[in-house]
Amino acid sequence: MRPARSSSPAKRYARAALIPLLLSCLLLLAARLIAQPPSSLRPKIFVIGLSKTGTSSIGDALALLRYKRLGWKDIRSRHLVHTWANGDFRALINQTRYFDAFEDLPWPFMYQQMAEMYPDAKFVLSLRRDERVWLESMRRHVGRGSWQAYGYFYGATEVEGHEEVVVQSYRNHTENVRAYFRSRPERYAELVIDDGDKNWEVLCRMADCAGGRVPSIPFPKSNTAAHWQQGSVVGNLHVLWGWFVTRVEEMSAESYYKGGWAVVNGSLDVCWSLVSVIEQACSELYYKAMIATAEPLAFK
Repeated sequence: MRPARSSSPAKRYARAALIPLLLSCLLLLAARLIAQPPSSLRPKIFVIGLSKTGTSSIGDALALLRYKRLGWKDIRSRHLVHTWANGDFRALINQTRYFDAFEDLPWPFMYQQMAEMYPDAKFVLSLRRDERVWLESMRRHVGRGSWQAYGYFYGATEVEGHEEVVVQSYRNHTENVRAYFRSRPERYAELVIDDGDKNWEVLCRMADCAGGRVPSIPFPKSNTAAHWQQGSVVGNLHVLWGWFVTRVEEMSAESYYKGGWAVVNGSLDVCWSLVSVIEQACSELYYKAMIATAEPLAFK
C-alpha cells in the first residue's frame, strides 16, 4: 500500500488563506445587516455654515438632543466632497436615509436640493461674530495641510495670499443662503457660535427640544485649536492616519473623478463600497450605544 502523500505547500497556503477570507466575508455580511436605514427618523436638520463656524459644536448639541447626526468622517466625507464636486449627488442623497442631522462639508452647498427633497427639514446657518475672526480661524485650519477640495468651496487651497478671495466666499455663501430662505423663514435660523449658551435658544427653535425648553447644560464648544494639539500617542496616530488618508485621496482623485484607468477606478469604487458599509455599521452601533448609555438631558 502506498503511503498518502502530504498536501503540497500551495494547497496548505490556500487552505490557510481561506480562513481569513471567510471571516472577512462574515464580517462584511454582519456589517451589511447592521447598516440598514432606520424605519423612522426625525425631521431633518442641516447645519449649513462653512468650516470654522462651529458646525461640530452644533452637531454635538444635536447629538445631546438625541439626533442621529452625520459629521465629518475622514474617508466617507472626502468621498462625498469629491462626488459632489463632480456633480454626482447620489452618495450624499443615500446618506440622508440613515441620519436626521448633518453638518460639515459638503452639506452647506446642498441646502437647495435638501430643502426641495425634504419639505419638513430645517436649516441652521452657523456664523462667526465677524468675518475677520472667521478668516483667522480658517488661516490656522487650512494651514495644517493642503487639500485640493478647499478650492471648490473657498476659491483657493490656502488662505495666505488669498485672503480677499476666501473672505468673499464667506460673504457669498451667507448672502446666497439668506436670499434662498428669505421666503421660507419658518425653516431657517442663523446662529453665531461665539454667542455661547444663547445658541440653545436658537437651536431649539429648529430642533425638537422638550416642550420648547432649552437644555440646562453649557452649549458644546468642539473642534477648537486645543483639539488639534499634538503630543499624545492617540493624537499623533490621528495625525498620521489623516495624512495617509489625505495622500491616498489626492493621488486617486484625478483618476477616480476625472477619467483615468477603468481598472483603477473600478478597484477604488469597490474599496469605497466596502468602507462605506463598515463605517455605516459602526455609526449604527455607536448611535445605539450612545442612546443606551446616555443620561437623561435636563431642561430649564
